[in-house]
Amino acid sequence: MLHTPIRPLLAAALLVGLVLIPLRPAYADELSDAYLLPELFEVMATEGQRSVLAEDTAPLNGGIRAQFVQEVEEIYTPSRIEDAFVSVLQEELQNRPDLRADALDFARSTLGQRVLRLEISARTAMLEDEVDEAARRALMDAREAPSDSALGQRLALVRDRIDANDLVDLNVSLGLNTSYAYYRGLYAEGAVDGLSQEDLLQIIWAQEGEIRAETVDWIEAFFLMAYQPLDDDEFQALIDYAQTPLADRFNQAMFQAFDAVFTDISRSIGQALGRRLQAEEL
Repeated sequence: MLHTPIRPLLAAALLVGLVLIPLRPAYADELSDAYLLPELFEVMATEGQRSVLAEDTAPLNGGIRAQFVQEVEEIYTPSRIEDAFVSVLQEELQNRPDLRADALDFARSTLGQRVLRLEISARTAMLEDEVDEAARRALMDAREAPSDSALGQRLALVRDRIDANDLVDLNVSLGLNTSYAYYRGLYAEGAVDGLSQEDLLQIIWAQEGEIRAETVDWIEAFFLMAYQPLDDDEFQALIDYAQTPLADRFNQAMFQAFDAVFTDISRSIGQALGRRLQAEEL
């Protein structure tokens, strides 16, 4: 299981990795390969660019927009994302070889390999609007189905999987942190004149309900689609593993890495957009 955050709701929840990263030890590459991080960050880079460059997110014109697009593409270089993430994850696992060993054992197991591939495949497919919409329609059908029906029982397994690692609250926290960092970036470039730091915090907290609702919708739709090929026994085995103390602690380490990296990215995205907005006013 990838333990990955949902797609960003704002231009905030993405990644920079512009600092130089030292050469990674072999054990870092083992985790990266086992958890398909190169493939994951290819998808997340595409998600991030689309979110940031949406017209309603980045209302820029002409040459200034072209400059912003180029900088965003550099920020979302997948290898930079991966290196920055793995660097933080190494620190989180530095004194916990048991977490690393357990995570590798799962990722290399038959079930682990299948689950990881299913998650990457589903997330890649959901880059297409029609697939994303179909997944959300399937979720609505599951929510409306009787709880004792096959569809209702599958949704119950999805929710057990989510609850096993507190994925909704972790993603909401990530969304709030990265959103605040994004506005801090805009603020640093003078693009939100008239607002204090307290005003920014109020703006962010006002988004909590929206972020939570979108988190629940997306993650339920994603898991419902991704795990469709699993039979009930395989799905339950995945949930049972996710609930173990080592698996849950590894999940927390992953989210610590996502939070640290994406907060830096979001701040840089806000600064980049803020500079371009200021330039358009000149």
